[in-house]
Amino acid sequence: MTRSVIRTAAILVAALVTLSACATANAPSATPTASLASASAAAIIQPTHPVEFVISTAPGGGSDMYARAMATIIETKKFSPQPVTPLNKEGGSGAVAFQYVFEKTGDMHYVMITLNSFFTTIITQKLAFKATDFTPVANLALDPFFLWVNDDSPWKTAQDFIDAAKKDSLTVAGTGAKQEDEALFRRIQDTMQTKPFTYISQTSGATVAAAVAGHQGGVVASVNNPSEGLQLYQAKKMKPLCAFMPASPTTAVYASLPTCKSQGIAIDDYFIMRAIMAPPGLSAGQQAFWVDVFKKVYDSDEWKKFMSDNALQPDFKSGLEFRLFIQQYQQLHQDIATKFKWV
Repeated sequence: MTRSVIRTAAILVAALVTLSACATANAPSATPTASLASASAAAIIQPTHPVEFVISTAPGGGSDMYARAMATIIETKKFSPQPVTPLNKEGGSGAVAFQYVFEKTGDMHYVMITLNSFFTTIITQKLAFKATDFTPVANLALDPFFLWVNDDSPWKTAQDFIDAAKKDSLTVAGTGAKQEDEALFRRIQDTMQTKPFTYISQTSGATVAAAVAGHQGGVVASVNNPSEGLQLYQAKKMKPLCAFMPASPTTAVYASLPTCKSQGIAIDDYFIMRAIMAPPGLSAGQQAFWVDVFKKVYDSDEWKKFMSDNALQPDFKSGLEFRLFIQQYQQLHQDIATKFKWV
């Protein structure tokens, strides 16, 4: 994957984000009929028994926290006539959950929160389906990466970290092998011409953060998302050196954090999607129900506060816009896997 490919994908993603933000800003308040009229003329079909909200990661990580926050909003706001219960199906870097939901073809009583492993795992493990085979519901946010180190680390800036990485092969941690965390570290290695990182795979963002905070196995850094490092940051056990974002975070707790690009690491185009997918083969009416539910979640004051507290970038996509986003991100991760010889 050349830098031009990365830049092109980033531009396409940024364009979609801009279109989504403009549409959201100019749209009236969503209602079950008005918000979905353009998506489908079919009557909305509601679930008739309890729904499983499948999480492909272990408890404590970003996906787990976000899914449970969404489920709580759905429950308290009565957005669904049936309970929507989070269910962790971790294993195989998400493969267990993806296979589980894929096999529920046509059944709207299963929805799944997805992140970038939805692409990397399917591609690198050569699973018998693609991300585009599932029924797309919506994307609710883009989650940035931060470069984290132990709070007592001698490195004060991202450039300090890069200087050290050029001298020695540093041990870093992330969730899963050949997944988004390792992809970002390999991009840092490739872009900044550091020594190869020794990458240790962990089961969740929570265990990655704990490894950094406790120097477990010699781990000195991670690229945890803001929410995954927040508690240990507030406890002064780990600290972020920079954010892989075009601009510094606006949330109060991270407001003074510089961008990694301003620190010399020219990467600001890679985010974690926080998206909802459903099994293949849902009808237009079934899909419309879930789009409406998660648009209401996105519009709620509770979700807006959650995004602000966790430095998430607001980003709602559904319909054709979301389908295009899925296609673009699938290609981006195919390019990443090819570049680093993961396939």
